Amino acid sequence: MKKISRCVVSSVCLLAAGLFSFLLGCENPSIKKAGEKIKESSVTTGEAVKELGQGISEESKAILEEVKKGANIVSTEIKEGGIFVSKKGEVLIDRTKEEFSEVAITAKIMAKYTKSPKVSALHINVTTVKDQVILAGTVHCKEEIIEAINLAMSVEGVENVTSLLEIRK
Repeated sequence: MKKISRCVVSSVCLLAAGLFSFLLGCENPSIKKAGEKIKESSVTTGEAVKELGQGISEESKAILEEVKKGANIVSTEIKEGGIFVSKKGEVLIDRTKEEFSEVAITAKIMAKYTKSPKVSALHINVTTVKDQVILAGTVHCKEEIIEAINLAMSVEGVENVTSLLEIRK
């Protein structure tokens, strides 16, 4: 596409230069000759741009045909494998619900930490796997560890909290 743009710009510039010299009616033979060369050059450039555009158009059509063929193949495979896809889909949906639940639990715990004046949410990492929560990071004191654990346990869906929290020195 850049080649076409450069060619078009060059053609327009060359054509404009040729027109200016023609319009000015300059009688200098070398300038007239240069103007004629510019005209010839712009015609040649215009033809080259046209050919290049046609080549790109044909190439685009070929690519489009390949994409259509691929889409037809995929469509057929999906129709034939619909039952398999359906069963895989159920597994994926169940896992997605589980992951969403894990993310929701983590987000709720972090929200509680953010609201709490006793816990520094910036230094605690929360990891949730199913209904198990792991706290890691650093805190100021033992009371902050206890508060972090209690806040995590207060979130619906949390069954167990493992603390790997360390007191900052």
